[in-house]
Amino acid sequence: MVYKGRILVLICVILGLVLAAYALRETGGAGWMPGCFFRKATGFDCPGCGMTRGTYAFLNGRFLEGFLFNPVGIVLLPLGMIGVGLEVIGWARGKPLPVRLSPGRWGAGIIAGIVITWWIARNIWW
Repeated sequence: MVYKGRILVLICVILGLVLAAYALRETGGAGWMPGCFFRKATGFDCPGCGMTRGTYAFLNGRFLEGFLFNPVGIVLLPLGMIGVGLEVIGWARGKPLPVRLSPGRWGAGIIAGIVITWWIARNIWW
């Protein structure tokens, strides 16, 4: 049990350092990142295009700008991170927490539908 707690603390420290390094890397944006392979190969945006720039803007306090890069991803990413975080905490404790973000089969289908609709819409209208 103590071993799992130490792993959890180590993961949180590493994640915090990575986010800090990412936020402080450069002032002009995330141009040093490799970019989206799907966009380079097809010329179309994938559902996640803009998440790197959006996350960078969020980490630097520019919330509206970050949201506008990819509104669907900026909403789903924190929800996913919270869900994974709750599961990791439950794993470290040795039993699940009473609160979980489990969308179930219908919720997963709805989320997939939203992502696919966003993928098509952003390539038509944006």
